[in-house]
Amino acid sequence: MYLTVQNQLTLLHDLLDEQVTFKSVSMNEYRQIKKLVQTIISNEEMDSHLLTVLPEIYYYGLKGEAAQSYSDHIEENISNIQKWLDAINRTKSIIS
Repeated sequence: MYLTVQNQLTLLHDLLDEQVTFKSVSMNEYRQIKKLVQTIISNEEMDSHLLTVLPEIYYYGLKGEAAQSYSDHIEENISNIQKWLDAINRTKSIIS
């Protein structure tokens, strides 16, 4: 199944938003976040502002995989996650 950039951004947004809302996550979600970020970064037409935060999101997913407490990891990054959600929303509105 092919996901458009809009679909990829929506999925990434939803994964991050659910973590903030429910304060829970699974190892597979962290892996999915990393994979989505890698795919989005490879898009040459991506918004430059989002390209600056995507490595942060990737690193968040990487650190999340190794976190001893997923809920603590989310709490420690909640302000960053909100910033990333805003950047994703801005980019989605630009490319729609």
